[in-house]
Amino acid sequence: MHVESDAPTIDEIKSGLLVESQQCEFKARLNLDEARGKSNFIDDVVAFLNAGPGHLIVGVCEKKGAFERFEPMVGDRDATQRRITSIIQDNIEPTPLGVRLQFLDLDTGGFLIDLHLPEHRLRPYQNRISGGFYIRTGAQNTPIPRDQVHALFTPIEKLETDTQHLMERENKAVEERDMMQTNGATLHIAIVPQEHYERNHPPFDPGRGVLKAMRHYHGEIQGIFRGCENGLEVRDATFQEGRSISRFFIDDNWLIHSYVSHPFVVTDGEGRLTIREFHGEFARHLRDIQLILDDSDIRGAFGIQFSVRNLRRNSKLEWAFPNASTVSSGRPIRVERVDDQGLIDRFYDKVRGACVYGRG
Repeated sequence: MHVESDAPTIDEIKSGLLVESQQCEFKARLNLDEARGKSNFIDDVVAFLNAGPGHLIVGVCEKKGAFERFEPMVGDRDATQRRITSIIQDNIEPTPLGVRLQFLDLDTGGFLIDLHLPEHRLRPYQNRISGGFYIRTGAQNTPIPRDQVHALFTPIEKLETDTQHLMERENKAVEERDMMQTNGATLHIAIVPQEHYERNHPPFDPGRGVLKAMRHYHGEIQGIFRGCENGLEVRDATFQEGRSISRFFIDDNWLIHSYVSHPFVVTDGEGRLTIREFHGEFARHLRDIQLILDDSDIRGAFGIQFSVRNLRRNSKLEWAFPNASTVSSGRPIRVERVDDQGLIDRFYDKVRGACVYGRG
């Protein structure tokens, strides 16, 4: 199995270079067949998820936080990996992604388990078995009283409310500026990252000398960020009375909004609705947004909401959506990445489900 360059090694453990800390915990064994042992294991994982990255190493007996001896594990490694992964996914809310398990071989036989828990931003994480919240403080797991959970983490409800407010605010601002084409359907995307609430995070840097660019929703041409009210935007130029087809906006506090005219059209030659193409173009646009966020070290979590509106404004589209003028992803949800494929697929299914083509 591949071992990462920053993964702990047997030598580091034996020599005492690696000790229990904020980022590391030793466990002699896992008692996953017992309810209490399983819940205690989930408490350990939840504590790391709520505090930051770390390694939970199984098969090491410790004394005062340092190596004392190994308790090597044996057995079917694939079965062990599947079971631990399943227990983590089934017993933590929300389900953590990106947890990596690898085996460290001992010269004397057997192996250790290194459970790498990378940075997760969908906090707070909760133990579904006990209902408890824990956070890693130093080398200890500290329980978080329920009445303090919202004081430590941005409440999900606030993220949802702020995402909905952003959607309404920017849609109104765009319409008041009367700068977009208005003869067809429109796609709207609102994104609120966790960093919006972290006031020490610098605003988006459009580049100095070499300017950063954003690919337009339609096509491969890239646009340059230009200043606008409360932030920066990228708009494409068209020949229709100077109106734009797409506008991508980042405000000074990392609120993000995208407004796209004609996300799908009826082709004149074939009379065909480009609903299937929408799936790929929509996914590509969200990947482009995620690249901007990654480049700026904006890690989320993200509140996100989508909608397609004005489906019956154009007579060529009206027949295709006889029962809906708007399709929405529903209330804002919280995700780790804005280009989450499951999220993209679900929204596409809703759009397609409102269309006469249905799901066929």
